[in-house]
Amino acid sequence: MRSKKGPAFLSFVFSIIFCSAISGSGIHPTPGLPLSGEILPFFPNGTYDPKIPAPEEIVGFVMGAKPCRYEQMTNYLTTLDQSSAEVILREYGETYEGRKLYYLIISSSGNITRLDQLQKEIGLLADPRKITSERQAKELIEKLPVVAWMAYSIHGDELSSTDAALQLAYQLAAGTDTLTNKLKENLIIVIDPLQNPDGRERILSQIQSFSGKIVNWDAQTLEHGGVWPWGRGNHYLFDLNRDWFALVHPESRGRIKAILDWNPQVLVDCHEMGAFDTYLFSPPREPFNPFMISTIHKWWKKFAQDQAKAFDQYGWSYYTREWNEEWYPGYGSSWSIFLGAVGILYEQAGVSGSQIKKPDKTILTYRETVHHQFLSSLANLTTAANNRRELLNDFYQEKRGAVYPKQATTYIFVPGENESRTTQFIQTMLKQNIEVKRAQKDFTAADLTDIWGDKYSKKTFPKGSYIISSAQPLSHLVKAILEFDLKVPSDFLKTERLELEKGKGTRLYEITSWSVPLAYNLVAYRTDRSLSVETVPVTEIQTVPAKLHNPQAGYGYVLSWGSFNSALAVARLLEKDFKLRVAEKPFKVDGKQFQPGAILLRRSENPAGFAEVLEEFAQQNGVEIWGVNTALAEDGADLGGGEFELLQPPKIGLLANSPIDFTNFGAIWHLLDQKLGLRITNLDIAQFGGLDLSLYNVMVFPSSWGGGGEYSRQLGKGGIAKLKSWIENGGTLIVMGSASAFASDTVNGLSQIRLKDQVLDSLEIFESALSRLEKAERFQIDSLDLWESGQQEVEQKVAAEKATGKPDQQMIKEADKRGILFMPRGAILRVELDKEHWLGFGAGDKVPVLAYTSEAFLSKEPALTVGRFADQARLRLAGLLWPEARSRWAKTSYLTREGKGKGQIILFATPPNFRGYFAGAEQLLINAFIFGPGMGAEIPREW
Repeated sequence: MRSKKGPAFLSFVFSIIFCSAISGSGIHPTPGLPLSGEILPFFPNGTYDPKIPAPEEIVGFVMGAKPCRYEQMTNYLTTLDQSSAEVILREYGETYEGRKLYYLIISSSGNITRLDQLQKEIGLLADPRKITSERQAKELIEKLPVVAWMAYSIHGDELSSTDAALQLAYQLAAGTDTLTNKLKENLIIVIDPLQNPDGRERILSQIQSFSGKIVNWDAQTLEHGGVWPWGRGNHYLFDLNRDWFALVHPESRGRIKAILDWNPQVLVDCHEMGAFDTYLFSPPREPFNPFMISTIHKWWKKFAQDQAKAFDQYGWSYYTREWNEEWYPGYGSSWSIFLGAVGILYEQAGVSGSQIKKPDKTILTYRETVHHQFLSSLANLTTAANNRRELLNDFYQEKRGAVYPKQATTYIFVPGENESRTTQFIQTMLKQNIEVKRAQKDFTAADLTDIWGDKYSKKTFPKGSYIISSAQPLSHLVKAILEFDLKVPSDFLKTERLELEKGKGTRLYEITSWSVPLAYNLVAYRTDRSLSVETVPVTEIQTVPAKLHNPQAGYGYVLSWGSFNSALAVARLLEKDFKLRVAEKPFKVDGKQFQPGAILLRRSENPAGFAEVLEEFAQQNGVEIWGVNTALAEDGADLGGGEFELLQPPKIGLLANSPIDFTNFGAIWHLLDQKLGLRITNLDIAQFGGLDLSLYNVMVFPSSWGGGGEYSRQLGKGGIAKLKSWIENGGTLIVMGSASAFASDTVNGLSQIRLKDQVLDSLEIFESALSRLEKAERFQIDSLDLWESGQQEVEQKVAAEKATGKPDQQMIKEADKRGILFMPRGAILRVELDKEHWLGFGAGDKVPVLAYTSEAFLSKEPALTVGRFADQARLRLAGLLWPEARSRWAKTSYLTREGKGKGQIILFATPPNFRGYFAGAEQLLINAFIFGPGMGAEIPREW
């Protein structure tokens, strides 16, 4: 057995390390250790198995001296796996950059021997339908260990928890003391030490680049802060702690599968926060999601009490509830609650692997942050072990209530016109073990509500509709992510409104709506009434039909537009330099009807033998392509005429670097590169003045931090003039969010769209333009008035002249300020589309969008408004939208297109593909990329 290591011994070891550090040259080798004073041991008076190496024996330094690199971490995990019979290392995924993702299982030798059987029996508690009697359930609860899933560093630049995870793994694997043995006997501990290695390696490389020989305590130094895009996100800069139910990324998909395989009763989600803070852990504060497990408050209290006692022994500062809420279900500590686990959050003040001098003049070292995370983990595991039976019983009872509810909610999904989007949604549900069924026959349901809030007393649904009932083991998760319109509790709203009125800012930490059916813009309904329908379980989603019909067609080939698969096929065909045309009007040919947006490939414009290539494309991309023998349409435009516009391959430049919002940049980059497979160039905004813009026919300006003024400051007058010239010579500029505010700012002279708060003195001009448009859309021909007297126009003119008084401008400005104060904070709003415009092709006549913005936009002719926020009565679909905001954003512009010289500007009020899973609105962005260069801009002819 190893000898006990007390504080004096560790201080001696660290003093040797420190003296060696300052006597050498180069970058400080142990920036995380204090320069003087005693260093506390992680586990006082611990005893260890000498056959199992400590982390410092493998990585070359004690935990907390500096952050471990990915390779050092994997080396140590592999060593533990090889050194102990109580440790199993498993791979669960791979990042975009090719780094393997691992979790470590640690338990007693007896548990490890029976691991597969224990996993199976825990699975029985997770689905009480498989348990034959209450006696069997009690026997399982009596003997089974609790599964505790410990998740670390999902944000790559939150460093301390990975090193704490390695120290915890060593303690559990090698510790021979009574507590450690008790933990292993009562628990199966699963440690996921690094959920985002790509982000961690990015920020550690930056820190290394900016670090010097002398440790710098200043929190403002680049050594602590790094540079854009830092390390929070994964390769595509997504926040993986917002991807738990969306499952856009491979890291999330692999992790979710692994967690669901184990059905944990406890899940710890370990983070860092600002350097000048202390330590936060659960419980959170209001608002609370109503679909959380009923026992969660009890368990938060128990775990917090033990965690507080552990910190109190050292006199460490901490707090609970202050700013963390549990409304949004997309964090690790939140998503796990809806599985039936006790989800617990940690937030440690971060020091970027070194040291920080705080305002109170104390120094916080990396070693201390690692120690805090380690002790928190150990305290939570101890609570779980001490409450093993009660945790398992509560877990089982929650699951029992889920599968045998007093009342269930049923969600119905009709594949509709966009079957590939529905397929993608169902696949996402299945990856989370959500049970899906498919109707074998037509059926009728009663008391329904659709995603638009429209109600139906009765409706008949076709065979093949998908059905998800909340009467299943993951009932809490089903309702949490599928419910269309979850309303923030009134008690919290009173507090929130008072805080806003007092100028203290919002108490909301996250978005207030996230419904997956709305994000996908599905044909979806919900009902609390029982259904009578014959169904079969869906275990594997059927792929969308893929085929080339009539391959020997005489004239050409057509594929419908609107599904993601069709966009993928078109993107790849354009990359291969095929000549594609898009239909601007509906048409019918060879007995088949096609809608606007349908893609035509004429034989005469493409190389010989390309039908064989199309057949391969149809199979690879999951689309149906229809061969047509004639250009003569049975209805609509003939295929050889001018209603079929030639597309141009997009050559896209995407602006990057600070002050651009890296999450919005990443979502666009991921869509173009990973999903559509289009070649793009990421361009440094700081180098804009020296860029050759002639290489691109599309430029994308993502949203930025700090508002539109940041773009103005970065580009300067010269850059703005350069951009304007590029547009006028045929470029397509796509802007969104605060980049749209930049383009609309009257100072910059780019767009005719206007920020609402800049035109309050002339609102009547924009209101009049909107009124004319609305009248034109519902205009009825009055033959007598048109051809005879013109009396109606005269009467309208007289009525207008009789109108007296003007609106009070001061009141208008005050109302606008209050609208901004009560801005939408992550609400899902209804946008009505002009489906006859090419930007709206395939997206339907309306689409839900996520709005978290203070900017509202107004438009008038000659700019075209393709997407407009709905009127006040129909605007809010989900989430919090105060009346003041409803008034300010109603009928304002969401998506516009305006010509400028030979080019165009396409403006989105908010980023359409929010967090990569708003697939409905994403279609509009795809249209802008694919159709924009050919449909809206003049391209010089080659000669």
